[in-house]
Amino acid sequence: MAHNSIKKFILLYIVYMLLAFMIMEYEGAKNFLNLDALYTGSVVWLSTHLIELLGINVTAEGAFLHLDSAIMEVKFGCNGLEAILLYCAAVLAFPAPWNRRIWGIIFGATLLQVFNLMRIALLAWVLEYHRNIFDLMHEYITQSIMIVIAFVVFLLYLQYVTDETAASQ
Repeated sequence: MAHNSIKKFILLYIVYMLLAFMIMEYEGAKNFLNLDALYTGSVVWLSTHLIELLGINVTAEGAFLHLDSAIMEVKFGCNGLEAILLYCAAVLAFPAPWNRRIWGIIFGATLLQVFNLMRIALLAWVLEYHRNIFDLMHEYITQSIMIVIAFVVFLLYLQYVTDETAASQ
């Protein structure tokens, strides 16, 4: 990637990130689309089923997961949307054919959400059975793991795009 291409990628990445977070935080968009609430509700619903597979009693109410011994709230950042927005901005900013970008977004966002659902289930398990390490797991370990996973998924996307470009030449 040439020096100008790197500058363009960084600039586009920042622009896409600003747009994504403006849409998420803009009051008019929040009231009209309510994407975060819809997304979080879906994540909570899916999480309950995964947590039940771990043998933990759980019910869902809005953004809350009610366990036997505690309540977890799934907020923006914890619902996986933030990691997905970061990833999607990078995919959109990287120069590639649009069909590759769309497939990269679909595959990458799905993969990131699967990992995030597993993270939420793990945190529920830790909260239920090892409450003393929950803060450490939630604030440091699982967040770090999600950042690394998002980076690795983007690297896989770059490999996919560059392999396709090399094969077509």
